[in-house]
Amino acid sequence: MRTIDLREELKQLADKRRGQGQRHHIDVVLLIVIMATMSGYKGYRPIGDFVTRYKKELIEYLKPLKDRLPSFLTIRRILMQVDTNQFSNLMFKWVSGYVELNDDEWVSIDGKAIQGSKQSEEDKQLAHMVSLFKNNSKEVLLSKQTQIKSNEIPLVQQIIEDLPLNNLIFTLDSLHCQSQTLDAIKDSGNDYVVCVKSNQKKIT
Repeated sequence: MRTIDLREELKQLADKRRGQGQRHHIDVVLLIVIMATMSGYKGYRPIGDFVTRYKKELIEYLKPLKDRLPSFLTIRRILMQVDTNQFSNLMFKWVSGYVELNDDEWVSIDGKAIQGSKQSEEDKQLAHMVSLFKNNSKEVLLSKQTQIKSNEIPLVQQIIEDLPLNNLIFTLDSLHCQSQTLDAIKDSGNDYVVCVKSNQKKIT
């Protein structure tokens, strides 16, 4: 399996901040978020606690500008500007170097609404994520957010068409009992197990 340099890849992410006055490079911030999350610090304030607790080690390892580390408010502000799907594609490339997928392995595709993801009372719905994960080990390969005013069906179809995966067995719930989705899986060189609705008798 080929691994990539995660930090170098993170530097390629689109940074919507103005160049002037940037105190924290995007690769430093996202590496902190990744390390904190993998260590069980989930949420902006817990990530801030992670930065405080491991300040010395983070400065030594990451070598940030002027030995400054971001506060949880800065981390929150930067994360809100990151393209989640671009970040997910990058993480898939990185994870693929460490997670082994064997022929005929079962991989689940599942969508979930993210609790607490409304930014204001005016928001009509929670953020909705679609994840791919190995059935046996529960290792997540990819997570992507659906488009606003859309659902997970077109996103799942796009994921299947884009990812270089084959000889796998995808499991999906009845929402994806769609001819276009199942055709996309077969065309990608994979197979599927999906719950069939009573009104979808013609799908084979």
